[in-house]
Amino acid sequence: MKKIIIYSLFILGLWACKEKYISPVVSPNTGYLVVEGIINSGAGETNIILSRTVALSSNAINYERGAKVNVEGDDNSLYPLKEISNGHYSVSKLNLNANKKYRINIATMDGKKYLSNFAAVKNNPAIDSINYKTESQGLQFYVDTHDPSNNTKYYQWDYTETWEFHSTYQTYLKYKIVNSSKGQQYSVVFSDSTRFGWDMGQYICWKTENSSSILTGSTANMSSDIIHLPILSISPASWKLSVLYSVNVRQYSLSKGRYEFLQRMKKNTEGTGSIFDAQPSELSGNIYCTTNNDPVIGYIDVCPVQEKRIFVNPYQVPNWAYWLYKPNCTEIDVTNNSDSIQLKSVNLLPTNYKDINAMTGAIISFYAAPPECVDCRLRGSNIKPSFWK
Repeated sequence: MKKIIIYSLFILGLWACKEKYISPVVSPNTGYLVVEGIINSGAGETNIILSRTVALSSNAINYERGAKVNVEGDDNSLYPLKEISNGHYSVSKLNLNANKKYRINIATMDGKKYLSNFAAVKNNPAIDSINYKTESQGLQFYVDTHDPSNNTKYYQWDYTETWEFHSTYQTYLKYKIVNSSKGQQYSVVFSDSTRFGWDMGQYICWKTENSSSILTGSTANMSSDIIHLPILSISPASWKLSVLYSVNVRQYSLSKGRYEFLQRMKKNTEGTGSIFDAQPSELSGNIYCTTNNDPVIGYIDVCPVQEKRIFVNPYQVPNWAYWLYKPNCTEIDVTNNSDSIQLKSVNLLPTNYKDINAMTGAIISFYAAPPECVDCRLRGSNIKPSFWK
């Protein structure tokens, strides 16, 4: 009993020692400007994303809308970017002069102006290959590149994943709702016929996701400028590789300053959370506010962006058990009358008939399943990507 009392007092003491910490740092209501992206000196797109910092307690992204964004050259050349969606500004085919320097010029709707330092165009070697192999954690992808001149040294990558997936159940049926004196009456009928006998628009879809982690590499301490680096993995039984998968990798060559900036950002965003992690550091970049002394988060470099896309078929991956992908989907059977439908399946979607009247062709009973198991559009898009095989 003494041990129990002492232990209880010890736990109570620990609890009593906890105090709420309130940060003395007060952020402005609109937050500080965050500038993400790089100036693509080649024929591809230059994409700049503008947003504002938010409170630590918020998960929202506060995009900066309605800004005027331009790429400026030290030869007085000017290339305006267009806002293609909230906070996303883009221009294509700049084909900049490799002998000139360039910067970003931003004017926000609140009247403030921002400039990055002029930066020289850096050479960016082509990606040699994107390859993969099965490992204990699943399918591991690697990027390979090299610079024969040994001048690049600092690299960054991001990627876009796209995969085709199918609904667990094909649907041949649809609900028919009729208003009557008794209220809405439900029944299930055959849907409009398609070439394959079921609704392909709900069966085949594609999902696209962009990378979110900071991927960098350096050969500054190596004798040769050669990179072989893991960039992403797909876990076993993932829906990403249930039908067909593709990844498009983009490569950027960096100045030492941007590389170090990204390393600090990586530590701040991915390496904090315990007393043993590195402490957050100041994210000073090469962008500044010319209107006042407001801090700005971002670092702008200039280089041609290199890209490479690969497709992966699960049948071609050694030892890949693609059939293990089994979503949590089950069907129930329902009698085809309004009371039964409203009681059992009004929040489900019909899939196929169970019993049918051989004389009239009327559906007597049917199967139904959760909507996300029947309509793939709830998890992706049924619009086939232009690059899809």
